[in-house]
Amino acid sequence: MVQLTMDLESSAEMLGTEPEAFLEFVKREQIEGIIKLNGEWRVSIFTLARLLDTTPQALLELLEDYALGQMIEEVEDDEYFEGQDGWRIYQTHLAETQE
Repeated sequence: MVQLTMDLESSAEMLGTEPEAFLEFVKREQIEGIIKLNGEWRVSIFTLARLLDTTPQALLELLEDYALGQMIEEVEDDEYFEGQDGWRIYQTHLAETQE
């Protein structure tokens, strides 16, 4: 199942701020969609999308693209994997998601 919340640190990073500053903002502005589970703050992707003035779908696509790019970078120097192959696979994935 797709996870619909993110940790506070990642959420703050996406917004270009520190976790403490983001949490202060959330409390001050009484932003909905932020919960504390098992001692850890979680932020709804719907709340993040609203704060970033985008749609949840666009936000998820951006996160998927970022994660895929990170995976490609991780194997970039792998002797069994050619960087150009990774780029081609990435482009194929992007084309499929646009259909």
